Amino acid sequence: MLLFASKIISHRMNFSGFFFCLAGGLLAISAQTAWGDEESLKIKDGASATGSNHTSEISGRSQIEPASSDSSDIGPGTYHIPPTANMRYELQEKLINAVPGDVIQLEEGVYELTGQLDIACSHLTIRGRGPEKTILSFKGQTVGGEGIVATGDAFVIEDLAIEDTAGNAIKNLGANGVTYRRVRVEWTGGPSSENGAYGLYPVQCRNVLIEECVAIAASDAGIYVGQSQNVVVRRCRAEKNVAGIEIENTINADVYDNVAENNTGGLLVFDLPGLQQKNGGNVRLFRNKVINNNTENFAPKGAMVAEVPSGTGIMIMATDRVEVFENDIINNDSTNLLIISFLFTQRPVNDPDYDPYPEGIHIHHNKVGEGGRSPDQRLKQLTAVIGSTFPDMIYDGLINPSRLVDGELPAEFSIRIHDNLPGMTIANINIADMTPQKILSGEYLVDRSFNSFQGKLPPLTAAVLGKHPELSHELKPAVAAYRGMPQKLSDWELFVGDGRSQHPADGVIPYQMNTQLFSDYATKYRFIKLPVGKTITYHDEEVFDFPVGTAIAKTFSYPADMRNPGSDERLLETRVEFLNEAGWYGASYVWNDEQDEAYLALGGAGLRATWIHRDGDRRDIHYEVPNANQCISCHSNNEKYRPIGPTARSLNRDFPESASYHGNQLKQLAEMGLLTGVPRSEAIPALARFDDPTTGTVEARARAWLDVNCAHCHSPEGSARTSGLDLRISQSNPAKFGVWKSPVAAGKGTGGRSYDVVPGKPDSSIMLYRLESDEAGVRMPNLARSLVQDESVALIREWISQMPESHRQHLDQ
Repeated sequence: MLLFASKIISHRMNFSGFFFCLAGGLLAISAQTAWGDEESLKIKDGASATGSNHTSEISGRSQIEPASSDSSDIGPGTYHIPPTANMRYELQEKLINAVPGDVIQLEEGVYELTGQLDIACSHLTIRGRGPEKTILSFKGQTVGGEGIVATGDAFVIEDLAIEDTAGNAIKNLGANGVTYRRVRVEWTGGPSSENGAYGLYPVQCRNVLIEECVAIAASDAGIYVGQSQNVVVRRCRAEKNVAGIEIENTINADVYDNVAENNTGGLLVFDLPGLQQKNGGNVRLFRNKVINNNTENFAPKGAMVAEVPSGTGIMIMATDRVEVFENDIINNDSTNLLIISFLFTQRPVNDPDYDPYPEGIHIHHNKVGEGGRSPDQRLKQLTAVIGSTFPDMIYDGLINPSRLVDGELPAEFSIRIHDNLPGMTIANINIADMTPQKILSGEYLVDRSFNSFQGKLPPLTAAVLGKHPELSHELKPAVAAYRGMPQKLSDWELFVGDGRSQHPADGVIPYQMNTQLFSDYATKYRFIKLPVGKTITYHDEEVFDFPVGTAIAKTFSYPADMRNPGSDERLLETRVEFLNEAGWYGASYVWNDEQDEAYLALGGAGLRATWIHRDGDRRDIHYEVPNANQCISCHSNNEKYRPIGPTARSLNRDFPESASYHGNQLKQLAEMGLLTGVPRSEAIPALARFDDPTTGTVEARARAWLDVNCAHCHSPEGSARTSGLDLRISQSNPAKFGVWKSPVAAGKGTGGRSYDVVPGKPDSSIMLYRLESDEAGVRMPNLARSLVQDESVALIREWISQMPESHRQHLDQ
């Protein structure tokens, strides 16, 4: 049966004002000769740091024009970025610097990009000179899982092409107002399971317009709109994708005047369980040409779309209120129309609020024909009952029994078909009656009559796009906050002396976590600096409340030889989060070669790090310092920046041995009068240390690692919320933390596997596959690492292998 399964951007920023958008807010920083003279900062283009066993190298970029520090000068402008050698970093800096209303004008030529571009600014336009003239090529991408990721409202991208991204080409998350216009996305090598999943990918967005775009060779959907509201897709061309155009879990969408040709499936309207927005509907498909969609399915095995039969014209699965009219649906070799319940896939639902049945489907005034002449092997079992040539439409016949009134299905939940030409044919396979016994006895018959589909439904209303949010030039509170941010780390007064020893200054508190985020085996030093006389407020589960004026710092370093941790340690970066009246903000400082100062690097950095590992082998990596927009992707909670680490579970342990404080961190902070509301110590839970079996069971340690490394994104309010995967340690529903959960938008990240976690079978689990990978577009977490952490992989493998019997069956609820 059918189974669906940096380079320092601010390098020598000798200018007086620095503006950028973070989380939709306008931020301004006054640099004021940040780096000083050349002799005071010897890290420069192509330079290696000293030390025979450790190098740190920062790549350069071209200089950008100064911005004014006068707030009255802040206003939108047009910035021309040519395709120069160091363009990636200049472009990313401009995207960070952008203010609402800015236009980033890309010129004719090929922009060679090896890393993902991150955009948080609202009311931003990115414009090229035409999709055949301005090309953003991501061939050879090593940083990030996508081409462009944007989170700001009123986003417009037009007149350019994006080619060969490691993952999705363009993703917009949670935005109000998204426009793609005359954009081509393409994987130039043709159809391949190694291609990125989605071309154009707005998800959880409102008021989306996609027009006159082209999508070619995506391994999932060329144009995909998921969990969104108020959508128009028009005058686009989708070809050689698995799914040409897909509307998924979306409310109010019009798809019209498009050409979907030579895909596996032309137009798909799906509704899936387990997602934040489900039970989509009010979707109209009209005046489209859905022709010759007979490309062999090349989606990675395990993805839901991998089981779409080659030769499918229009496929509707589990979505309600869909109107299909005035389309040309011709020459699709399996069937021109396929309408099924999600139950037909035989995948577990595990979602009590989900409706798996397609209801209120209205198909009329289409030109339908010449389909079903060479059905895909995925439908082979149906040939025994349908025949070797399939009809124009196949319906699985599954209905929701709770809808029946006196044994009849009310019209609003039914399927109605009329006025389709020329002589449309149908097969209602009534799959609930398709038992071997009935087939062998001859009792089972396919219903080829239109009698049960006669009649009409009221036409659906058109999708109406709302206006973009109003553009405002009013300065945000963040402007003043970042203007006052020190340009040198020493100005924070966190350390004794020049900071190379990482000994905290008076009043600065070192701390450590039970389980920490993996960052390519970097050593980390953590500190909290509170304003004098202020205290932290304790919470059982959430991040502690800190007083305004708090700074939290974390330094990343490598020793020359990890077998001798004190040997020639090299400091790479220190990240500082600080809280003012408006909220939290964060940025990175990169250490110079002399190790006596670190400088603000808002645009991120690309470093080289080399060391002798614990096994005696030399390791050499590209170490990526995140840009400001990447910081928010992990530190985002309800679209606001927040710290991740300082929770009761994580801090419930002793101070570091090097600290001047001793004993349990929470107890000592409370006794010092710095932490209020702390319960008796035995009542405070402690997160297990993933690498210390004495602190917890295999499950406790595995869940702790996932909580720290993954849950900041994979949670109901994180940036990966659209996947439906919740890896917080507080999540008790196995289906929510991945057990028998089908992937969403994983693309080649499925590794040919059908479920996130298969109990007892780690090598059949997507989770383990992604943790074992170091490939861009596959690895998870996709930021902060380029290496595989062998120790955590072994732990997750053991946890999945030992999952209890109660998890080993599909968890239908």
